[in-house]
Amino acid sequence: MGQSAKYIVYSIIGLAIFGLIYNLIVNPVSFFKSILMMLGFAVLFGFIIYYFLIGRHKGGQDRNYRKAVKQSKKKYSQNTVPFTKRNGPSKIQRTNKKASHLTVIKGNKK
Repeated sequence: MGQSAKYIVYSIIGLAIFGLIYNLIVNPVSFFKSILMMLGFAVLFGFIIYYFLIGRHKGGQDRNYRKAVKQSKKKYSQNTVPFTKRNGPSKIQRTNKKASHLTVIKGNKK
């Protein structure tokens, strides 16, 4: 950037600061009202962008992951009972297994 371009940028920034200070002194209610409106629109715009670009795609995968973690914790938490030795004959307890969530898709192989 050349020297003349630097001076132009600095002068624009200086005029903007001067205009903000002048508006704050002359009409502070309007100044704060416009600042709050700009912030409100920025937050609203951010939520809309987040919802359409990020929020929709993340929900399904995250839900399935949480379901799998819950299922895994349930499966392995049952097997953490401490082993105690019994004097009498031991009985084998059968547990009912749940059906697998995986399915076999048969296709035509040629």
